[in-house]
Amino acid sequence: MDNSLQKLASQLRCPEGDAGKVLGNAMNMRNLPVILNGISNLKLNDGHHILELGYGNGGLLGYILSLADNLRYTGLEISPLMHQEASAFNHAYIQAGWAAYHLYDGVTLPLGEAIFDKVLTINTIYFWQEPTLLLQNICRTLKVGGHFCITFCERSFMEKLPFIEHGFQLYNTPEVNALMHGLPLKLIAEDRKKDKSISKTGEIVDREFISLVFERTEASF
Repeated sequence: MDNSLQKLASQLRCPEGDAGKVLGNAMNMRNLPVILNGISNLKLNDGHHILELGYGNGGLLGYILSLADNLRYTGLEISPLMHQEASAFNHAYIQAGWAAYHLYDGVTLPLGEAIFDKVLTINTIYFWQEPTLLLQNICRTLKVGGHFCITFCERSFMEKLPFIEHGFQLYNTPEVNALMHGLPLKLIAEDRKKDKSISKTGEIVDREFISLVFERTEASF
């Protein structure tokens, strides 16, 4: 049983193979309320350039691009399988110049400075290997006045799940805020929601999730 939980945790971190394809689709459906909450908190307007860390199989790209006119989307992902799936599924958007997908190492962002109006990441914070360096890189790519939204489930919910001991780093809201210390990021919104969810192990659970929105406040740091 422990081995199967370890495999599940590994797939959640970086999906691969046929099981990863199945899990990618399942995560889109079962995490839909969480994903939509994060997207909603971006408050997209016409012409915005969006960066998403951890785009999975890209199943909601069309929805994101429909939320305002002339949006541009860039995605970064650590899973080669999810990169392949998203690139194939959204080929038309990529060809039209509305979207671009890239692989990255989970820390270094292979992107220019101050180019994004909005940055989003959903349910990736548990797997950050070097959070301080990653956050510095996010700040580097975010315009002054731009917004960075982190959506996640807090420690009080996550610690009840049987697979979290396999490579998950858990946080509560004060701990996430502490990660921002010394960075030009000011908390401007905190949005908590609850839903009824089916866990990765098949149980019905009351899930609480939160979106924290930070604003880039300085031109340099």
